[in-house]
Amino acid sequence: MKEFDPGAFDFGNPSALFRFEDRLKGLIGWPLYYAPYFRSRGGFRGDEEVLDFGCGGGVITRGIAAGLDRGGSVTGVEISSYFSERARKRVARYPNARILHGEITELGLPRQSFDLVSIVHVIHDIPRDRRSVTVQALGALLKPGGRLWIWEPTRPSHGMPAEEIRSLMEEAGLRGVSAEFRGNEFKGAFEK
Repeated sequence: MKEFDPGAFDFGNPSALFRFEDRLKGLIGWPLYYAPYFRSRGGFRGDEEVLDFGCGGGVITRGIAAGLDRGGSVTGVEISSYFSERARKRVARYPNARILHGEITELGLPRQSFDLVSIVHVIHDIPRDRRSVTVQALGALLKPGGRLWIWEPTRPSHGMPAEEIRSLMEEAGLRGVSAEFRGNEFKGAFEK
């Protein structure tokens, strides 16, 4: 089986199928797919500072913003200009949400400024030689005691091994709190 190559995708100019998938996620993705995942992690108190890393079209960012009803806020970060713009439109009615476009290592976000970092189907799309520096940057953004929730595919044809995820987290100074494997998916929680 051929190993997944993240460089094969052009996220700046997504295909029609990828754009259709984003629209579909915008309609039913949060209630049917993502909200149950966040509830299973423990949900939100409502006052957290959350980073939605690789926010794509902002479906998850919008759902998180709605759940941060006690003064919390969410920052979505996306490298694709197309998806950054989609995300800005999706969260426009939420004053507690903002979208930043660019590399996490170059945005100048203050260290230790987030209670939670959320990563859903993103790290496997980062070239291998950039994964470690990216995860270390995310770890540095967490407050002491902060958590990182990650959900990644693990198929060789589209994903990454769970062992690599764990190793990246440990290198970033994060300790595993929980890990769940279902099918070809890894869901984990790590703490600073």
